Amino acid sequence: MKKRILFCLAALGTASMLFGFDSAETADGLLEKMQAASKDAAGAVMDMGMNVNVGVNISDGTTTSTLNVAMSGDFDMAMNMDPLAMSMDGSMTVSGLGQNETIAMKMYGVTDENQQFNTYVYTEDSTSGESGWEYESSDMSGLDMASLMEASANIDYSEWGMNFELAPEAVDVNGTECYLLSTVIDSESFNTMITKSAEMTGQDLTSDENVQMVLSMLGGLKMKLEYYVDAATYLPVKFHMDLNDSDMSAINQYAAMAMGQMAEGSSVEIALNDVSVDATMTYGEANDITVPEEALAAVESGEASSLEELVENTDVSAEVATEATTEAVTEAVSE
Repeated sequence: MKKRILFCLAALGTASMLFGFDSAETADGLLEKMQAASKDAAGAVMDMGMNVNVGVNISDGTTTSTLNVAMSGDFDMAMNMDPLAMSMDGSMTVSGLGQNETIAMKMYGVTDENQQFNTYVYTEDSTSGESGWEYESSDMSGLDMASLMEASANIDYSEWGMNFELAPEAVDVNGTECYLLSTVIDSESFNTMITKSAEMTGQDLTSDENVQMVLSMLGGLKMKLEYYVDAATYLPVKFHMDLNDSDMSAINQYAAMAMGQMAEGSSVEIALNDVSVDATMTYGEANDITVPEEALAAVESGEASSLEELVENTDVSAEVATEATTEAVTEAVSE
C-alpha cells in the first residue's frame, strides 16, 4: 500500500536526522556515527517552522504584475519508533488573492495491539469556524519498524543519491558545538530514493498517477539539506531545508498550460521567494503520546469523518485555488 511507503519514508527521514569538534572528521565517518547513535534513541521531539512565499509574475508583454501567495506554520512534534507513534500540535496561516486563513491542527498517530496504525487529526478553521476530528486506521502488521530502523541505520546514502559535505569548521548552535553536514537532493537523486524505498517495502509509488505527475515537474528540483550535529553526541540539534535554488522552468511550463486563455504575448512565471523548513530537535527516551478522550469519543460516536475525505476536500480546495489563480491571472493580463 502507498501508506506503508509513506510511513517508511517518514521513518527513514527521522532516522536520517539521528546523526569536542574533530577537524579530521570526514562526512562519511560522521554519517556512520550518526547512524550508530540513532539506534539508541527511542523517541524524538521537534519544534518545526515552515515558510512558503511564492510570487506569480504575470506579464502582458509590456508590464509585469505579481500575485503573492504565502503560507507559514509552527508545529511541536514528538515521535516514538517502536511501536511507532507520533503527535503534532500547531497552526498554519495562508494568505493570497486577498484571502487570509488560519488553521489550528492537532494530530495523534498510535499503533495498537493489533498492529493497526490509528491516526486522529483535529482541525479548526478561524475563517469559517468549522472544526472537527478526522480518523483513519491503516494495517501495519507487515511492517517491522525495528528491522526498518536497523536497515536505515546501515544505509549507504551515496547509493540513495545523497552525497554529503562536511564544513571544515565548527558551528555554534545555542552554545552547542556542532558539525555542519549538508547535501543537495535533485530530481535524479529523488527518483533514486523512491526506487530504493520500493526495494525495501516491495511497493512502488511511481505507479501512482499523482506521483508520476509530481515527478514530471521536478526536473529543476534542488532541495538543500543542512544538519547541525552535536560534536559530543553525534545527534543533530538543528535542521534546515529549502528549495530556493530550484529551477522552476518545468513548473512554469505547466503554469503556462493552465493559463491557456491568456492573450498572445503574455506570460506567467512562478518565483520561489522562500520555501523552507527549520527545526530544532532532541532525542532520548520514548515520549508519552496519548490520544485525547474527545478524539476517541468522536470516533466511537461516528462524529469523526474519514481522513480520506479530508484529503479529497484538500484536493478540491487546491483545484478551486488553481482555478481562482487562473482567473485572476487571465483577468490581470487581459486588462
